[in-house]
Amino acid sequence: MTPPTVRRPRGGFSLVEVLVAMALLATLVVGLSMSTVLFSRAVVDSSGRARAQAIADMQINRAFVWPSYGTLTSLAGTAYNGTIDGYVLATTVSVDSLSGRNRTSVVVNVTSSVPGRLPVPVVRSITIAAP
Repeated sequence: MTPPTVRRPRGGFSLVEVLVAMALLATLVVGLSMSTVLFSRAVVDSSGRARAQAIADMQINRAFVWPSYGTLTSLAGTAYNGTIDGYVLATTVSVDSLSGRNRTSVVVNVTSSVPGRLPVPVVRSITIAAP
């Protein structure tokens, strides 16, 4: 008489389990890749905005150290405005002497000449009173 053979259960995963695991892994990889794309886009947007803010601050600082109050309106001229690194700098200088106070408002507006680089313009302003 032959002893009965003992059937041991086979180890491993079924095909359904492998397919479910692969589907979960694929979903995870796609999600991570999308978040990486969004993160890199946010970094590029913030660096462009920081550059535009630096350009606007540079122009405001130029108004701070302007040598003569009487010639401050020339800051709005073409010599101090234009395109810098793909950003368009526009400065408006308005003098208010009618209210009995002699003060000058300087508004700096920075936009982008490249579409999509700077969705919202950067605006800085300062009011300077006559000495």
